[in-house]
Amino acid sequence: MHADNWYILGAGSIGCLWAASLCHKGLTPRLILRESSYQRFEHKRIPLKLSTQKQVKCFDIDIVSPGAIDSPINRLIVCTKAHDALAAVCSVESHLTDSCQILLLQNGMGSQQAISDTFPEQIVWAGSSTDGAYLSAPFDVCHAGQGQTWIGPIRKHKDSTQGFNGLLENFRLKVSQYDAIEQKLWEKLAINCCINGLTALFNCRNGELLDNDEKQTWLNQLIAETSRVLTALDIETPSLQECVYGVCQATANNISSTCQDARQGRATELPFINGFLIDKAHALGIPVDNHRKLMDQLRASGIQ
Repeated sequence: MHADNWYILGAGSIGCLWAASLCHKGLTPRLILRESSYQRFEHKRIPLKLSTQKQVKCFDIDIVSPGAIDSPINRLIVCTKAHDALAAVCSVESHLTDSCQILLLQNGMGSQQAISDTFPEQIVWAGSSTDGAYLSAPFDVCHAGQGQTWIGPIRKHKDSTQGFNGLLENFRLKVSQYDAIEQKLWEKLAINCCINGLTALFNCRNGELLDNDEKQTWLNQLIAETSRVLTALDIETPSLQECVYGVCQATANNISSTCQDARQGRATELPFINGFLIDKAHALGIPVDNHRKLMDQLRASGIQ
């Protein structure tokens, strides 16, 4: 572990959370920023703050741009948005070692497979996480909710068993290896398909989807359609309605990442969430009219 050069693509809340957690373990990751962002900093070693309900810790961390990387990359954690992920990895392609292990921490599905197909020489892992984090300011991350992260290689590889073993113990984030990682990705995708876009459309918190009005009716319709797609794909999950309602109740005051993006006028990850589900449903001949209606209304509202 300590002989590896760790790099993290993306300095948003999850990128900073993982960077701080690696520092906490005694590793020395580097944060890769876009060239324009990197040039704004006079000093290339900056303070990174991690806050929890119990304590605040500060670490010094090096920042680089793709053009400023001066060492081979053995471990790469990709924390960009789904729509930026492939281009971000391509920007550092010349620095990836043949044995580089790449961990993808994106919402939705589709970007992981695209990166795995583009980088067949490297061992590409996907992750599904329930950690809650947000930035109070640049490089000032609050770990608001301790969750669980499952990671696993997208394709079986003889060298993948040792890839991230060092993160499974004595790491402040709860990480477990799960070889059938696509199952976990689908479980999270299914829940996000029902919640995220709807909160963006109604500009509401997660818990408000259970207000026994138009929002809840639409939520139930999305759940039913999503369940039919999962059944057709032979993906076994617990009751999706119980899972979705449970998330809405447990995170009632939370604003989904999609709703936050919509409020800020940023591109959302919905093409890799509801869009991915719609494409699968179309291939299977399953109607998902309410998902299509949701995406149409979001586009009409200027939310992409």
